[in-house]
Amino acid sequence: MLLSLSIKNFGLFKSANVDFNDNFCVITGESGTGKSMFLNALNLFLIGNIPQNLKNSEGSVSAYFTVNEFIKDMLREHVPFDGDDLILSVNFTPKKTLFRINDTIVPKNFVQDISKYLLEIHSQESNIALRDENYQNSLIFKILRDKFPEYFSDYDIGYQEYLNLKRKLENLPTNKTEIFRNIDILNYQIQEIEEANLQPNEDDELSDRFKTLNNIEEIRERLIESLNILKDRDEQSIDEEIGYIIYNLSKLDDFGFKEEHSFALTIQEQIDELYTLLENKLSELDSDPEELERVSIRLNKIIELKRKYGPSLDDVLENLNKFKIQKSELEEIKNDFHELEPRLYKLRDELLGLSDKIIEKVNPFLKDLKLHIENNLKDLNMENSKIDWKIEKLKEPRKDAAHKITFLLKTNPKSDFMPLAEIASGGELSRIILAVEVVLGKHHAIDTMVFDEIDSGVGPRMADVVGNKLNELSKDKQIIVITHMPQVANFATEHFKIVKTLNEDTTSTIVKLSENERLEEIKEMYGNIVY
Repeated sequence: MLLSLSIKNFGLFKSANVDFNDNFCVITGESGTGKSMFLNALNLFLIGNIPQNLKNSEGSVSAYFTVNEFIKDMLREHVPFDGDDLILSVNFTPKKTLFRINDTIVPKNFVQDISKYLLEIHSQESNIALRDENYQNSLIFKILRDKFPEYFSDYDIGYQEYLNLKRKLENLPTNKTEIFRNIDILNYQIQEIEEANLQPNEDDELSDRFKTLNNIEEIRERLIESLNILKDRDEQSIDEEIGYIIYNLSKLDDFGFKEEHSFALTIQEQIDELYTLLENKLSELDSDPEELERVSIRLNKIIELKRKYGPSLDDVLENLNKFKIQKSELEEIKNDFHELEPRLYKLRDELLGLSDKIIEKVNPFLKDLKLHIENNLKDLNMENSKIDWKIEKLKEPRKDAAHKITFLLKTNPKSDFMPLAEIASGGELSRIILAVEVVLGKHHAIDTMVFDEIDSGVGPRMADVVGNKLNELSKDKQIIVITHMPQVANFATEHFKIVKTLNEDTTSTIVKLSENERLEEIKEMYGNIVY
């Protein structure tokens, strides 16, 4: 909803600020005062361009909105946004133009995308969202879904499954042969590692054993020599020597050598323990050449696996698990090649059938909607105008349904129904849109609607009907109308007047009228008509 508009150095407007209420605002003024320029100031957010002749100096236009959840979701994807307040602004000089959203500089096309859901401007060649067939379709299905949610429950469940299957199918590799080849490679790798029956740290243990077996004679010689030095040689051994030391220190116990004597005994015990350890090692030595060959073969096999799948044995075992997971995933993909496509086609056909049933159920409601819109067209002196629905069955399901529903209109009995986008611009189109929006009302995503020339070509009596329709629409939407018709202005809750001042420079300002001023302005608009 548009709360405020600020204009600086834009055409005739040197400085203008307008605060709007949320109901029915009307803007009046004599021809040439700047009503079209005011409309251009709003429209520049929709078209993204400023006419070069209006960029003679530095200027700006800012619009302050409060926004609904639909707009908030759009904004959060592109700019930091929190709360309900949104400020669109454009600053321009003769050489450059900058667009901002809440002080963040953004591309003009993003401002255009956001603006078309913030306000609609109904004027000559205006870009109205309701003329967009995709928007028509989404709007109609929003109404249908709000009215009949139970009709769509089975379709929505099926459509989610359809999306998941489609996404899965699209992510499948295009080369089936490559999948089968990778499965064969993984099978070979898994089998090669599993057949080895590897154990954690086995390579370190085998390496130690291989060194032992490969140097067994040297180990035996050195163990025997060490045992001789400790106890076994004929000449005096370390054991005998420490025995003499223990004897001597025992004689000195009473002279303060008890601690040294005890320490010497400990050394003797350690010598005995070392002797036992070395003796056991010697007895364990086995010079079986077959064991050396077995260890060598096993160690070479592990070295080969580590080279291929390592570098460490832990890496080999970890890769074995990875290969199994990859194989499982590829096997699933292999199955998907055969299963996904048939399942997807079957589900697509089911969704197309469900959509047929939805359309059949909602047809009576669509007919009622059509009659309501046509009644509004009659009220607006367009009794020859007819509306119909173009219901097109799609080849693929979409989020809303597997059908596309758009407006068809004709403005006289002899003409053919045409898409709304092809109806001529101007006051006639504005009244058609008004008739549609009065019926669709609260379902329309756009909160602010600006009408210009909606009363063009109609008489005073019909202008009263137009004003009444606008007033009815203002219960759901913010309505801003630029008009020459006092009958329309009568319905407004706020009245603004654009006034042109002729000084050295011709300028225009926008004035909010008091109740008395408003009545005087409407009297002047009636002119010679009895008020």
